[in-house]
Amino acid sequence: MKRNDASTVKSLNRGLDILEYIATAQNAPSFSQLLKDLDIPRSSLFHLLSNLQLRGFLAREPTNERYRLGPNLAKLAKAAPQPSLVTTVSPFVRQLSAELNETCGFYVQVEEAVEVVSSAISTQALSYTMKVGARAPLYAVSSGKIVLAQMESDLLRQYLTRIVLAPVTTRTIRSKSRLLQEIRSVKASGFAYSNEEFTYGITAVATGIHSHGRFIGALNVAVPTVRFTPDRAAAFRDALRVTAQAIAQALK
Repeated sequence: MKRNDASTVKSLNRGLDILEYIATAQNAPSFSQLLKDLDIPRSSLFHLLSNLQLRGFLAREPTNERYRLGPNLAKLAKAAPQPSLVTTVSPFVRQLSAELNETCGFYVQVEEAVEVVSSAISTQALSYTMKVGARAPLYAVSSGKIVLAQMESDLLRQYLTRIVLAPVTTRTIRSKSRLLQEIRSVKASGFAYSNEEFTYGITAVATGIHSHGRFIGALNVAVPTVRFTPDRAAAFRDALRVTAQAIAQALK
């Protein structure tokens, strides 16, 4: 009984070795190539390949009889649970924060606000605390302005018609024409700013993240205004751009 169990595990491992080899091969391998590189006995390899073909995990090219992955592997992969957006994004947020030593966050739209779903807090004594779950009106924060810049013209017009630009600080935008002007600037540059419009003493810059042509959310850096110098602002934009691209690639 034990010998059969050991034999079953060995066969399974060999089958997985075949699948992994074919998945990583630059070109579809032949039987002789698999025999040479995997060091599986000829008879065992033949039966394993036949079984994997019958189950749809492998297929043979009709012209040269080389092996490639079969359609049932794609079905298994599709059925596997996908990592959540927060799980995917959070390591990038932490890395960005560590690189800049400033507070960074990832926001998604919730109705007419943005909500922090991932954040990493600066270790500097003077820093901004960005709490997961916190919300802010779209017009008052950099990430919210990114969301507004993604809206279709009709939706943006409806938003501007019904919204009341209630002040959060004395620097919060109160003019809809000025807000619209900023939105146009965001569309042109890809970056949005909030200059103490939500929190006194804090300036932030954000950029958007897209995946498969769809807007996912906004990534931002929130910095004490005294540290938001022109040179650092340029560095923040560069770092945000690179990180946003990396997140978009990870979401594919």
